[in-house]
Amino acid sequence: MMISPSESDVSPGPCILPGTFRSKLALVCNTLCFFFSFSLLALTPNDSLQHFFLEQWTTRDGLPHNTINSIAQTDDGYLWFATWEGIARYNGRSFTVFDRSATTGLPDSGIFALYTGDNNSLMAAGSRGGIVRYQQNQWSPLPAAAALVRALLYDQQQRLWIATEGAGLWRQEVDGHRDRISSPALMDEAMYSLAESDSGAIWVGTAKGLFLVEENNITPIQPEDGLPVGPVFSLALDHTGHIIVATEQGVFTGSVQQGFALIHPELTMAASALLMEESTLWIGTLSDGLFRLDSSGLEGLGTDSNKPANRILALHKDTEGSLWVGTNGGLFRLRNAPFTSITSQHGLADNFVRAVLPLADGSVLAATSRGVSHIRHQLAEPFNHPAPFLRESILSLAKDAQQQLWFGSYAHGLFTIAADGTSRLFTRDDGLWTNEVRAILPADDGSVWIGTSRGLNRWYQGRMEQLDMSSGLPGNYIMALYQSSDGRIWIGTGTGVAFWQNDALHTLDLYSQDAAEFAFGFLELPHQEFLWITTDRGLVRYDLSKNTLSILGRSAGLPFDKYFQVVADQQNNLWLTSNRGILQFSLDAAQAVLSYREATLALKHFAEGDGMLSAQANGGSNPAAALHQDGSVWIATAGGVAFSHPERLSNFSAFIPPVVLEQIRVDGEPVQQQGPLSLAAGTQRIELFYAGLGYVMPQQIQYRTRLKGFDSDWVERGQQAYTELTNLAPGHYQFEVIASYPAGEWSTAAASLHFSIAPHLWQRPLFWLLVLVASISLLFMVIRWRIGQLKIAATELKRQVTEKTIQLQQKANHLEQSNNEKSELLEQLRLQSEAFARQARQDPLTSLANRRVFDEMLLQEFSRARRHQHPLCLALIDIDFFKQVNDRWSHSVGDEVLLRVAHSLQQHSRSTDTLARWGGEEFALLLPETGLPEALQLCERLRQQISQLDFSDIASELHITVSIGVTACHDSTEADRLLLQADTALYQAKAKGRNQVFACRQ
Repeated sequence: MMISPSESDVSPGPCILPGTFRSKLALVCNTLCFFFSFSLLALTPNDSLQHFFLEQWTTRDGLPHNTINSIAQTDDGYLWFATWEGIARYNGRSFTVFDRSATTGLPDSGIFALYTGDNNSLMAAGSRGGIVRYQQNQWSPLPAAAALVRALLYDQQQRLWIATEGAGLWRQEVDGHRDRISSPALMDEAMYSLAESDSGAIWVGTAKGLFLVEENNITPIQPEDGLPVGPVFSLALDHTGHIIVATEQGVFTGSVQQGFALIHPELTMAASALLMEESTLWIGTLSDGLFRLDSSGLEGLGTDSNKPANRILALHKDTEGSLWVGTNGGLFRLRNAPFTSITSQHGLADNFVRAVLPLADGSVLAATSRGVSHIRHQLAEPFNHPAPFLRESILSLAKDAQQQLWFGSYAHGLFTIAADGTSRLFTRDDGLWTNEVRAILPADDGSVWIGTSRGLNRWYQGRMEQLDMSSGLPGNYIMALYQSSDGRIWIGTGTGVAFWQNDALHTLDLYSQDAAEFAFGFLELPHQEFLWITTDRGLVRYDLSKNTLSILGRSAGLPFDKYFQVVADQQNNLWLTSNRGILQFSLDAAQAVLSYREATLALKHFAEGDGMLSAQANGGSNPAAALHQDGSVWIATAGGVAFSHPERLSNFSAFIPPVVLEQIRVDGEPVQQQGPLSLAAGTQRIELFYAGLGYVMPQQIQYRTRLKGFDSDWVERGQQAYTELTNLAPGHYQFEVIASYPAGEWSTAAASLHFSIAPHLWQRPLFWLLVLVASISLLFMVIRWRIGQLKIAATELKRQVTEKTIQLQQKANHLEQSNNEKSELLEQLRLQSEAFARQARQDPLTSLANRRVFDEMLLQEFSRARRHQHPLCLALIDIDFFKQVNDRWSHSVGDEVLLRVAHSLQQHSRSTDTLARWGGEEFALLLPETGLPEALQLCERLRQQISQLDFSDIASELHITVSIGVTACHDSTEADRLLLQADTALYQAKAKGRNQVFACRQ
């Protein structure tokens, strides 16, 4: 039931007296404005209560009793449920029950009220007036009340208010002193609820109505104020300070000054529980189920089977946004989930869905075992066509370029509906192998490929063709058909894969990939050259350009073998459907594993707990899953159609679950954690059990642990919620654990445990100190005895040594004198040899290589250039008018000129070049791997550098230039020919006026 504000008239409520009509009307208007004035988007159909994920827990799941009287969540993240058989604490996976015992101090197991206080404390109260506080893993009983406690409340002054069943209202001061609120109206009244206003006044809901307690002033709310006569079961405050009241005759709101009126004209049923959450009011009723009132109107969840139709006693919104509903028939949770399921309750023809097909208008066709359903706005209806065929079991769906719909059935053949409404049925009589049609593919050329359980058909230009194993198919059981971007038609069978190209069938060696046989589906992504194939051994990738296969299977981290359909979403993720749930992982991560850049695949696994009625996704017919135009992924399952919006999945991982240490076992025995633990010597095994307190996807919470003093970094534990430490050395340790949802952030605050292990006696420092002292004493005695013996031997030895030393010293002196003489002689010979070697290969004036060395290098480089056909150039350099330098200034100046010219040539030549003094004032330069143009540039640079040399320090008017002849090795057969060409070029340079570079070009 969905009622919007515009669909009903506003009633001011019952019992409005003429004198107060104006204030009542204003109150109603203000109340409605409160719900409709928040700047929130109107709820879309996706936000309908009918599509929230609903779960239920009963005593079969670990609850001690099916009646849930109260719900609370402490700061550490635990959820607490008050029942008639104790308090149940929930960590997302299991319940821990606390009942009457010496541990809790409860006088009775019946608990009715829970209240969370500061510093992660919990107050609980119930039968026989029992009141206890739970804080830091310790239960502390408070003095019992005079009767059953219905409600608890800490006010702004930290005073505890206690509402009882027939024993009045009590207030406990901060110092522990407890007073009864003395009022005849409240003295023996049964009380149900408490609420505190912003001003500090206390609202009290009782069996006889509503009261307001302001210090010692008690104001009853009379019928003339707008409230009906009768009990007030629950209270809540809105953001304006108005009190919201749940009564037997509906939900009212108001104040003492303005009076009270119905909060909504449709909320006239008996209401038993209220929860105000920002702009949303949740209403639990006695027998009409759950309601939500917000800016989009009033909506009821209904009282169908498996819904909270019994009396709703408690409502609570947890830190992840889930709504917990306590009834006398069990515990319910209503929440958004990664998946939304559309089932027969939403109009689907049947919950067993074989194929889904999104259409251009945003609707979706679902092929079920009882016909085709048309899904619009998450509500299904029978497909609008009279053909009885469409009410049969449908296996496959398709739509061609002409907007013609194709339907493949389980036993009645193939049916098609054209855009103009005309239809046609194909059966065995028309050439189909069989009437069981599992896959349909309208191809680009206008043909339609039809996969059946006995072979492959092709409908083209009015003719029905048949292909089977005799035509080259690996098998006749056809489950998947697909056309890749290169035009190939891919056929998935129960015994391999084939493709149709150039009017012929070809097969892939699918069996080579971990013995894969069944091919259930295909997918090619735009701008990629890969075809993905879902098989009974994992996900196979086929490179369309290289014709190679690779596989993602169990060894890569996939949890099971068989996958039916692969879908790529708009966030670059791949989705795999299977009999055991849905997998999602990044396409980049899959490529990294297949490229051996990563060892295993990080993935998310979704099942029933994530919003699907059934985790069994169907396969063997197509399309078993598809991408909707809005980006959602739609999947055919055994429990209806499931769909998920990938962009919303990050919201579920955004919550960081707090983590707590729940149990500690030391050598198999449980240990109570009360601060740091001191463990006995010889402790062998420490077991630590922890829990990430997240309730949306508790089975997918990941853990990391670290033992400070032992682990250098966090240790990945996956979904393992315990750690075992064995054979730790004595010492002080700190164990830490953090948690996160898949792809979410990790806990910023780790749950930690400080503990120390005592050493054995032989492991204590004092023991080893005594051992060390005794050992030192014994060693000292042995050493003293040994020293005495050594002294005697040393005296004799000293005498012998002195005698022998004198003899040896004489011989040593003689040998040393002989060695010195030999060493001096050898050193003179070595220096003389080195000098001779240098003189043989080095010019003594310039220290450049001499002509002998240059001849060797010329022959070597010439042979290499001829052998490898590499370029080689030779330059001869002559100092112009050098004889005049000697004649005019002296030979010493000439020698200095030769030195400076040689230095300049060597400085500006390349490291690969060979420079030598050719004779007199001539130099030779060998240029390997150098062509003639480059050699000319180099020589010109050398010529310019020399012409810029400054000789003013040795002769004021001295200016030196050089002439250079260059030649290159071309077809010359001898190195001498190269020298002759260079000499000729040098001659030409001098003849043309000197101070220039001339090349001999043969």
